[in-house]
Amino acid sequence: MQNRIANTALFFILLIWACVAQSQTHDDSTQASAIASEATASAKKTLDDQADKTATTDEIKKSDNKKDETKAQLKNETQSQTKTSPATQPTKILPSDVRVLIDVSGSMKKTDPQNLRKPAVDLIARLLPDKSRAGIWTFGNDVNMLMPFKPVDAAWRKQGAFKSNQINSVAMFTNIGKALDEVSFDKKSLSTDYKTHIVLLTDGVVDIGKDAVGNNKERQRILNDILPGLKAAGYIVHTIALSPDADMDLLKKLSVATDGVFTTAISADQLMSVFLKIFDQAVPAERVPLENNGFLVDASIKEFTALIFRKPGEDRSIIVSPEAKEYSATDPNDGVNWYRTDKYDLITVTTPKSGQWKIKTETAPQSRITVVSDLQLVVDPLKNNLHSNDSLAVTYSFQESGKTVVNKDFLGLIEANAIVAKNNTEENVSLPFTADTPPDDGFFHQTLNAFPNVGDYEIHIFVDGKTFKREFKHSVSVRDSLMILEKNSAVSEDGKLTYSYKISTDDKIVDVKKTQVKVNIKNSANNNLEKVLNLIDGNHWEFSFAPTQAGDYSIDIQATGEQFDGDKLDETLHADNFTYVEKKAVQAASSSAAAEPEEEIKPAEEKPQEESNDLLLYISIGVGNLLLLVAGFFAYKMIMGGKAKDELVEFEKTLSAASSLEKNGQKNAGKNPVKKTPEKTEIDLSDDDPAHIPINDDNSDLDKLFPLDNMDDPNNSDRK
Repeated sequence: MQNRIANTALFFILLIWACVAQSQTHDDSTQASAIASEATASAKKTLDDQADKTATTDEIKKSDNKKDETKAQLKNETQSQTKTSPATQPTKILPSDVRVLIDVSGSMKKTDPQNLRKPAVDLIARLLPDKSRAGIWTFGNDVNMLMPFKPVDAAWRKQGAFKSNQINSVAMFTNIGKALDEVSFDKKSLSTDYKTHIVLLTDGVVDIGKDAVGNNKERQRILNDILPGLKAAGYIVHTIALSPDADMDLLKKLSVATDGVFTTAISADQLMSVFLKIFDQAVPAERVPLENNGFLVDASIKEFTALIFRKPGEDRSIIVSPEAKEYSATDPNDGVNWYRTDKYDLITVTTPKSGQWKIKTETAPQSRITVVSDLQLVVDPLKNNLHSNDSLAVTYSFQESGKTVVNKDFLGLIEANAIVAKNNTEENVSLPFTADTPPDDGFFHQTLNAFPNVGDYEIHIFVDGKTFKREFKHSVSVRDSLMILEKNSAVSEDGKLTYSYKISTDDKIVDVKKTQVKVNIKNSANNNLEKVLNLIDGNHWEFSFAPTQAGDYSIDIQATGEQFDGDKLDETLHADNFTYVEKKAVQAASSSAAAEPEEEIKPAEEKPQEESNDLLLYISIGVGNLLLLVAGFFAYKMIMGGKAKDELVEFEKTLSAASSLEKNGQKNAGKNPVKKTPEKTEIDLSDDDPAHIPINDDNSDLDKLFPLDNMDDPNNSDRK
């Protein structure tokens, strides 16, 4: 009670003090008005002086702007006269790292009775270019290094060709797993300065002893341990089956999982062409077209190598220079080096004469002309394996002395076309590759959609630059997929473009509960997003994608898991490849607002002194009333403090009871949890802020850019 009386007394004291303060403020306002009158006159003078200074400053700015325009004009003229590198980085051409494994088991006496492995390896050794590195191993029960693994030069090529004669067929078993372990000795620290390929030739199955159980365990070790390690490290495994009895399934899985080439040689006679097919994939070389038994050598070519396969009945080849001089053997004076076998001629000419060269011999398939040139046709690495109806994105450019050519006069003269032919059939499609306008960055982008059926295809790209010609060749294997992809796109009423994808499979073959499906979205800025999709209704996966950032997009879907027969599932579907153009919003209102001139700064008009005094009076009254309200509030709090404490005690009791009820509810809910049914994943890139966050590898930004409701994080250790 005494506390409340004291608080009331304090309240009245504060009230009296506030009234006194208000009265004092009114007296001071009269004096302040006089001072304000003098300040107004001073302010007017200051504004007049500032206006004069502003005029002078504007003149100086105009002069500076004129100087800046002159500098900018000079800079533009200088840049137009100087050839500069584009902002886009040139494609890095990695040299090849080739590791060849040759089966020398006893069964080879039957499948390769003439030991045609020797000339095939001899040719590969001779074709390997400088700056690459290579090694050759033979294997049976043990693995032996036939040719040391080191950088390739003339001495290596000579020694490799000689060592090919030591290939035999005397080994007891076929230890494929041990051979793969031996050549992948550096899988924990594989160099990124090379593109590493393993070429495996065998005619048999995994055979490490007479125990069938042991052989099967070794086969499973290859699939479950060795293959994942090879794939993770970055090796590309190419396999050749030299017999119908070979383990085709194992060899195919080794190649497909690492995006290598799997091929078969029905007989040893096909070994040469099969090796060359894989060699073209592993060691792509700059080529010029061989047309009508002739080829064009332009001024940029420093050296060419002609591999000429002769038709039956032809015992030698003859080449003719632009000066009509014929060559059929080595000529050191003209830089001609010649190597001849019973099937082909391998001719290298250094510093050749520019112009049209001719071949007087009837050439057989697989003949080609490779060149060493300052001007290179560079094709970004292409996939070796596709699914039926997949598209293949092709990006190519030209490099001169390691820099991407961006000269539009040069690029505007280029005509290009592609021919896609299915092996062993007459099916072929010719597609124009010529761009309507030269690309600003020098990179041409095309898409091939010519793979409707399962099989092996050959892709030939021909480029005619009027004064030069180039050729590119690539093989693609198209196969059926266990995963089925459905896709569509739609535009909403607000103009938002959305791509939708559905992935399903045969649940009688694939264990969907053990299958993980991931989507990988990339754009032309090399930004990417990878997320795991949830299984919907126990039989499919879905997601939608709404791009907002302009550029080229590539969408890949990877499915990993198990099949009911025990085989692993590991497939990558190329879902889409498209260019998104961002629609620019029309901002007429903001533009007109920006165009409005700024209001001139006018000096404040002088007002009568009485009006200023009244203003100060009103301010003083307002401040006094505010102090009264504050004092009243604190007095109320003090008076009502005791009652508030009692109410607080009651509130705490109520809160405690509510907490107890909540805990009991949680216990009951734990007994009968409600499972949320996964829904279609929506990847919405739209953002109210026009300066939206681009795709990148920073997980903190990904959630802002991709609000994914039903995606699991592949790196989440708690994911079940």
